[in-house]
Amino acid sequence: MKYLQKIDDSEIVEEEWTYDRASDRPKIRLALLGEQRGFCAYSERYVSKTDAVDIEHFDPRIKGTTNDNYRNWYAVLHWLNIHKPKFIEPHLPILPPSAADLSERITYEDGLFQIVEEGDTEAQNLINFLGWNKPEVVEDRQKHVQRVQFMQEMLGDEELFLNQLRSDKMNLSFATALEVELGIDVDALLT
Repeated sequence: MKYLQKIDDSEIVEEEWTYDRASDRPKIRLALLGEQRGFCAYSERYVSKTDAVDIEHFDPRIKGTTNDNYRNWYAVLHWLNIHKPKFIEPHLPILPPSAADLSERITYEDGLFQIVEEGDTEAQNLINFLGWNKPEVVEDRQKHVQRVQFMQEMLGDEELFLNQLRSDKMNLSFATALEVELGIDVDALLT
C-alpha cells in the first residue's frame, strides 16, 4: 500500500511519455520504479536487477485509449501482473489504488490486508483484484517477515540490525508487513 501514490510533478507527465510510443516504455518503467522507491507497487517487494518488471495498467478497460496514462500505470513484478484478473468488471466498484484515503480504508492485520469498515465493497474489491491476499503472496510475505525477525534476534543490537536492513533493500520488502509486525520504519531506512 505504500507505493501506490501518484505525484503531481512526475517526470512521466512532464516529459509527456506515452505507453503507445515503444521507445518511452523503458523510461516510464524506470520512472515508475523510482517513484515507488524500487518496490513493486502491488506486492511491496523490492525489485532486484534480475526481476521481470511490467508497466501495469491498473484498469485494463482503458489500456490503449486516450484515458490510459500515468495515473493508470504502476511498475509491478511480472508474476503479479500475469496473475491479476484480466477483467476488472467483476471487481467493480473498486477503490482506486492511489486513493488518498486508502490507508484509512484498508489495514494490515494478522498477515492479511483487510477492510477497515465492514461492507466497504470498493476496498475489498481492490484487495481481491490486486491479489494482496493470494496464498503465494501471503506465504512470501510471511516468510520474509520471519527472516527479518530472525535476523533481528540473531544480531541483537538494534543499530547493527538497522544497518543490516539498510545494506540490502531486499531486506525491506513487504514494507507494510514489516512496519506492522516488527515496528520497522521502512521509509526512514530508505533515506
